[in-house]
Amino acid sequence: MNSSVRIVSLVPSLSETLCDLGWRDSLIGCTQFCVEPKDLHRSATRIGGTKTPDLDLIRSLCPTHILANQEENPREPVLELAKDIPTLVTFPRSPEDVPGMLRDIGRFLQASEKAEPWALAIEKALCKQRLGKSRRFLYLIWQKPYMAAGPDTYISKTLEAIGWVNAFSGPERYPTLDHDRMRACHPDIILLSSEPYPFRNRDAKRFLEEWPEAPELARIDGQLLSWFGTKTLKAIQLLQQEEAQWLKAFSLL
Repeated sequence: MNSSVRIVSLVPSLSETLCDLGWRDSLIGCTQFCVEPKDLHRSATRIGGTKTPDLDLIRSLCPTHILANQEENPREPVLELAKDIPTLVTFPRSPEDVPGMLRDIGRFLQASEKAEPWALAIEKALCKQRLGKSRRFLYLIWQKPYMAAGPDTYISKTLEAIGWVNAFSGPERYPTLDHDRMRACHPDIILLSSEPYPFRNRDAKRFLEEWPEAPELARIDGQLLSWFGTKTLKAIQLLQQEEAQWLKAFSLL
C-alpha cells in the first residue's frame, strides 16, 4: 500500500468500498454516517456529515484524494475542496453504472488492479436471470410526509434489475405521496426502508390504520438498495434469491 496516499471519503458507501478494495489504511477521513466497517471511526477521523463536511478539518488532514457524490454531497463544498485537492465526484444512477465507477476509482487512486475484480463480478451478477414474478412496488424512504424513491433513482434501478416495476411513474426523483397518490399507483407491495428513515413496527401499524386496505407491507434493508459500490455485488446476489431472504415482515400484532 502506498503510504503517501491519504483519502477522505464524503460518502458512506464509498468508504465501505475503499475498505473492501484494500485502501482502509489510507482512508484518513470519513463522515459520521460512514458506519461500515463497524469500527471505521477508530482509524478514520469524522469530518462532519455528508451535507455538512468541515472543510477546515478536512484540509488539516492533508488528504491527497477526495471521493464525493453528486447527489449525496452539496456542490459548493465539493467544488471548494477540489480547488486544492484531487477530487473524484461519482454519480452512478443504476447498478449497471457501478462497474464503471469502480474502474474510475481504481484509475483515480492508480490501483486499477484492485477495482477490476469487483467490477467484473458485478457485471457477471447482473447477467444472471432471477426466477420469480415481477412486483409493482412503492419504496418509501420517509414519513411525515411519506416520500418514495421514483424511477430515476439508484434504488428503483436496483429493484428493476431483478424485473420489478416502480408503481410510481412520474418524473420526480423523490416524490411526496399521500395515500390517495399511493392508491392511484396501484402497487402490489409497499417497501418500508430502514434508511434514511428507519421504519419500525409502530410505523407500519400507523400506516395500516391510515390505509386499512393497503397492499402487502414489507421491511427492506436501505443499505442494500441504496449503497452503491462493493455493496452492489451483495445486493444483486441477494435480490436474485427468494424474497424471504431479503424481504422482512413487520410484527403487526
